[in-house]
Amino acid sequence: MAVLLLAGAIFAWFQVSDRAAQENSTAAGGCVEGEATLFVTVDPDLEAPVRAIAGKYNETKPQVRDHCAKVVVTARPSADMVAGLTADGAWNGVLGPQPALWIPDSSRAIESARVPGLIEGDPVPLAASPIVLAVPEDLRQALETAQTTWADLPRLQQGSLNTVGLPNWGGLKLALPTGDAALAAATTVAAATTGTDPLTEAAAQSGQAVSAVSGLAAGAPEADLGSALNTIADPQPAKAAVHAVAATEQQVRAHGNVAVFRPVGAAPVADHPAALMSGPWVDQTQNLIASVFTEYLRAPEQAQFFTSAGFAVTPPVTGAGANRAALAKVGATLANPVLGVQSTVLLDTSSSMSTIDGSATRLATVIGALRSTMNVMPPDFGLGVWAFAKNLDGTTPYDVLAPTKTLTDDQRTAVGAALGTVKAAESRTDQAYPTLLAAYRSAIANYVAGKTNSILLITDGPDDDSTITGAKLLADITAAVDKAKPVRIDVIVVGGPGTQTLQGVAEQTGGTYTRLATSNDLSFGTAMVQALTTP
Repeated sequence: MAVLLLAGAIFAWFQVSDRAAQENSTAAGGCVEGEATLFVTVDPDLEAPVRAIAGKYNETKPQVRDHCAKVVVTARPSADMVAGLTADGAWNGVLGPQPALWIPDSSRAIESARVPGLIEGDPVPLAASPIVLAVPEDLRQALETAQTTWADLPRLQQGSLNTVGLPNWGGLKLALPTGDAALAAATTVAAATTGTDPLTEAAAQSGQAVSAVSGLAAGAPEADLGSALNTIADPQPAKAAVHAVAATEQQVRAHGNVAVFRPVGAAPVADHPAALMSGPWVDQTQNLIASVFTEYLRAPEQAQFFTSAGFAVTPPVTGAGANRAALAKVGATLANPVLGVQSTVLLDTSSSMSTIDGSATRLATVIGALRSTMNVMPPDFGLGVWAFAKNLDGTTPYDVLAPTKTLTDDQRTAVGAALGTVKAAESRTDQAYPTLLAAYRSAIANYVAGKTNSILLITDGPDDDSTITGAKLLADITAAVDKAKPVRIDVIVVGGPGTQTLQGVAEQTGGTYTRLATSNDLSFGTAMVQALTTP
């Protein structure tokens, strides 16, 4: 009897256990926690494969943490999403639901949206396509024969394709529709021009980078991607309004009838990273579903969806390259191109400039730094030199050594020859204020549109003994201002006290004011380069 009772108890326990397990299984199968929707926003160029994969995933009736998971895909341009995700205030409903998973066109979009608490970890790229130029076949052959690099593009954009063997074509006529491809191309041009890869904020702000990016943007044909591709496919491309457009290779191949040109050098990539969002609208369940779905997107069995659309799958993690600040500067330059700097240097030649600074006089050191800076200034920049002290030209306190002109070979020779004649004057005092006022008025009168017009005053004083007081100089500069012709005043004081007046005119005109103890230091050369090459 005891054995029978024990056996019955054991049997009953197993029955209860099986029933409980069955009930748990039934509960799980019924998604006791309800439905959980994962909102995914994807860039339109990857919409088709992601939407197809999401449909396939939903058909498996996935369950995550007792939730029935469902993926809903919305397509929105990445630039619009960056603006929406980084904007203060309420979410813009035009962009669709706030996503827990965002798949933009490239890691550059991720970097541009990098604000605290928005994106979790390092997004993983899903599908890639290099950024290239769509061009007519004749142009592709000519550019490849000439071994054209990314750094060559601004010169061809502003110049002529005759240099690559295509007479009667005019310039490159490269269209740069707003979007990632244009930003990627411009960033690559800036990096190639400055030799800084990845591009830093400082490099992006340099005169070389700004000039190169501006050379791409200034006068670029206005066309969206579709119309640009159609124009390039014209049977008579030499006469077309557009000869090239920056795009992904996938976009170019999908259009057909146009050729793909890859400039020499490392090509930027549209890598379409999957970014898990960590904003307050994302709960743990959505975050988990986003992670699971990302792995599903990257699974080998989904590769056909991407490859059939013209993408390479599971690309290596390369990141944005340039940081957010550098990308922002490149974008700003694309939107507002400046074709170089047109600068007039005012050089103090009073007797105090003969002071020994290191192994040479202060004046000799300054002239040497000016020569070196001129050598790195692009040919589309402008430079001129005035010397000032007291009564250098009769009763005039200044002498125009070389009028300000574009830095052609002849102008470089003229400036160099002029600098070779400069000597320190006998007068201890100078007349910096009337010289600066005269130069400012001259710069406005000879203003060059499309460039940053500036004046650089270099002094070890000033020891001004003219009738123009500091207050009058500020007032006269204010009276001379022409908002349609802005002229920046930069000041470098080396080894002298400087004045609040000079600092005031620099600030008033958007310039810089730098005081240094000596000219025999790298910081002096850096200050001069920044003043003469920063638009």
